Amino acid sequence: MNAAALTEKLFDAFARRDAATASAMIAEDAVWRFPGKRGALAGDHRGREAIFAFLFKVMEMTGGTFHSERVALVGDETCAFLHFIGRAQRGAKQLENPTCLMLVFGGGKLTEAREWVWDLDHVEDFWSQSGEG
Repeated sequence: MNAAALTEKLFDAFARRDAATASAMIAEDAVWRFPGKRGALAGDHRGREAIFAFLFKVMEMTGGTFHSERVALVGDETCAFLHFIGRAQRGAKQLENPTCLMLVFGGGKLTEAREWVWDLDHVEDFWSQSGEG
């Protein structure tokens, strides 16, 4: 299975809240790199448990409103690029941000995810410690 197909399978598991499948697809020492310096989610989330904590925090901080709309997905044997629009509500704040996510796979498991966002200031403000707008 190439990286694009693995990405589809992983994000389908996330959408179905199938933690067992998602966990089996993430290497124990994987890293998810989220951009920024001041947002509550910024930085490297190292290890499968840290990645799940990061993803749960996204849902917690947005009251479950975060969702993504896939625009494009391309990949080869080991690397996929997912372009999506991330949307969420948090207090008076609204997120609508084009994002590119690079996913690297080894042995059928995610080893690295790295995000680039269109408007870093907007994203950091949205994910700042305060949910107020």
